[in-house]
Amino acid sequence: MQIVYTSQTNVIALPIVAKASGNPITAGTVNFYMRALTGTNAGKWYRGSDQSWQAAESIAGAATHAADGHWELSLALAVWTKDVAYLAYAKESGNLHIPVEKDIICWSELTKKMVAWDFGKWRDKNGSEETIEILDPDDGSTVVAEIVPDRDSPYKQVSFP
Repeated sequence: MQIVYTSQTNVIALPIVAKASGNPITAGTVNFYMRALTGTNAGKWYRGSDQSWQAAESIAGAATHAADGHWELSLALAVWTKDVAYLAYAKESGNLHIPVEKDIICWSELTKKMVAWDFGKWRDKNGSEETIEILDPDDGSTVVAEIVPDRDSPYKQVSFP
C-alpha cells in the first residue's frame, strides 16, 4: 500500500515485468490506470488527459521508466481526495507484462502530522526543553509542528510553522 497526501502532487510507482522472461520491462510504453474504490468517484477511473473521472477504464497517464523496470507517474493534487482509497495498476502497451497493482490511500496533511506524533517521529527542541518538535514522516527531519505542554493543565499548545 502507498500513502499519498492531499494538497500536493504525488508520484505513484509500480514495477513492470515481462511475462515471457520475468525480466524487468525498461523501455516502451507503460500506461498507469487509477480507479477510486471509495468516495464520490467510487468505481470510476481517473482520465489524465482531461482530469476527469470516467465510468469506463481510462488511462491516468503514460509512466516514465525510473530504473530496472520501476515505472513512475506524477499525478496532480487535483486527483487526490482526503480519506479516499484508490487502486493503481499498469499495462505495457503490447500486453507483454505480468499484471501488477497497488492500493493507495489519501490522507490529509493533518493526518500525516498526527501519525508522525503517534509513531514517534518527534524530538525535544534544541534549546527549549519543554517544546517537542513533530517531524515530517517522509524525511524525518523537517519540523511540521511544535507542541508545548501547559504547566497548569493537561492541555497542550500546538503550532504549525
